[in-house]
Amino acid sequence: MYLKLIIPFLIAALSLNLEHPTKNAVVVDSKNRQPVNKASVLDRKGKLIGFSSEDGSLPDIPLSSYPVSIRCIGYKPASLEKPADRFIILEENTFNLPELLVDSKKHQVLHLVGYLREYSTLESYYDTIFLFREKTVDFMIPTKRVKRYEGWTRPRVLASKSYYHFTNMEGLDSVSKYYDQIFSWSDLAGIFKSVSLPEKLKYAESATDTVFGKYSPSSIWRKNGENVFLRNDMLADKDDHKWTPDHFKLFSMAVDFTKFITHYACTDVNSNVVLADNISMLSYNIESQGRVLDLRRLFHSDDPIFMNTYAEIYITDREYLSVSQASKWEKDPPLGDEIGINPPAEAPELQPEILDLIERVENFDYETHRINTKTDRFYHTMKKFESKRKKKKFPLSF
Repeated sequence: MYLKLIIPFLIAALSLNLEHPTKNAVVVDSKNRQPVNKASVLDRKGKLIGFSSEDGSLPDIPLSSYPVSIRCIGYKPASLEKPADRFIILEENTFNLPELLVDSKKHQVLHLVGYLREYSTLESYYDTIFLFREKTVDFMIPTKRVKRYEGWTRPRVLASKSYYHFTNMEGLDSVSKYYDQIFSWSDLAGIFKSVSLPEKLKYAESATDTVFGKYSPSSIWRKNGENVFLRNDMLADKDDHKWTPDHFKLFSMAVDFTKFITHYACTDVNSNVVLADNISMLSYNIESQGRVLDLRRLFHSDDPIFMNTYAEIYITDREYLSVSQASKWEKDPPLGDEIGINPPAEAPELQPEILDLIERVENFDYETHRINTKTDRFYHTMKKFESKRKKKKFPLSF
């Protein structure tokens, strides 16, 4: 009898251990074998599931998530096919910025064009919406001598393709390229105009430095020749809000950020100041509970709503413009197919499940589905509904 009672508990414990392996690989730099912390871990579907710890250890990863991809800006991505307790070695990824021609007469506004790739998830206890999106974006950064042109440091969208995957707790799913709710943080992912190097890095060929915030390490700098890498933990100190001020305007709007990590890779840094035209790549890891929009109404539930966004931006073109040229670009930019979406060679290959999602979304017959779908009568215009109600002599109130 006792054996019959114990066996189910043993099976449950064994299942738990198989789902959450205890072995943890450690992510290290290929040159100095130092731990790489806050590297992003994406599961086989492209969903952000965690980060490497301060000592480089990967988080506990369910077996169903493998193979996983380990990403960190400034390094080539690595993959892990199954649980392991070995080192995951990341090699530095050298990124050559597009050539920048400087005409002294036009050296007024820096124009950056980038490729943005994001993986976002919106979850309740019962439903999950996953978004994979690719965009072409641009930024306008005026130089210090320009006084009457503001530009913008948030990514303006010039072209975009979205792929949504909807699932519920029963496992039923659907896909679409349309969704009328905004739950991505990438549209607020701004860049800095300029920032001074820490003293420890200014005159060194190769060095690292850690800036501590009020609660934890705030910024970690790494310099290797003319390449500079910067990791910011935006929640470590209020002073870090300067990096992305648009996000932190939301702190007073019922948004609870639980993670907010940025990584920058900067190239051709040959002074003590890193400028916007040195930025080659950046990434954002953002987790939050709640959103400006009332998403609880969307899910018909008072349960918590969780969001996370992992986004990468690669600078694909850069040039200096005059103020008049920048104004023209601002008012009449190329959009959609005219400018296109062109991933650079440095962008990692897409996971097989993401490629399957793209194919499934693009092969869906939206027109036939729309024609065959009967619309809710409450979406009809009130004028039409009122005329039908009078004809049938409906009472004025129900």
